[in-house]
Amino acid sequence: MAHILKINSTEELNKHIEFIKKIILEGKVFICGTDTLYGLCVNALDESALKKIYEIKKRDRNKPVSIFLRDIEDIEKYAYLDSTSKKIIDKFLPGPLTIVLRKKDSIPDVLSKDYVGIRVPNSPIIRKLSMVPLTATSANLSGKTPPSSVDEIDRELIDKVDLIIDTGVCPYKKPSTVIKVIDNKVELIREGAVDFEKIKKVIEENDY
Repeated sequence: MAHILKINSTEELNKHIEFIKKIILEGKVFICGTDTLYGLCVNALDESALKKIYEIKKRDRNKPVSIFLRDIEDIEKYAYLDSTSKKIIDKFLPGPLTIVLRKKDSIPDVLSKDYVGIRVPNSPIIRKLSMVPLTATSANLSGKTPPSSVDEIDRELIDKVDLIIDTGVCPYKKPSTVIKVIDNKVELIREGAVDFEKIKKVIEENDY
């Protein structure tokens, strides 16, 4: 049975930060609430920890996993940006958007081969925990409904992780919108918490 911490503010988080930091840096697995849904998290640069995520979720190894970063300024450490991606990032992040970009070599191939999905969530708790890039995949078994509260997390998952951070009910209660931006071209992968029409409008407003 995973250890459960109820944390509703960064002040509360500070009381447990050293304990959680140890969990992350030792390659252990934890579940935490975000702005969209509960995420299944490990250090995204730790290849053995990444393998645990795939095993726990029963996820196809060919499906990439996105990452959480603390700040938008961190994005260029891990991915290449063009003018369109910069416009979108400036407007919508932090927020419930995953932007898929061409990855840099700092991202392990186990996580993603050529591109990486990046989230800077509108959630101060998960951002503060992103002292290293964290995996940003929903806390559910593959094919099952992703949870927006601790009560909705599958018992099988709870038994396989080291820690659960209960931040209450996630504000959006739906997944992030996923877009891919390569060579200034934008492709919608999944409509979620951000209306794709709003993204297109921002791009069009700046294209003159």
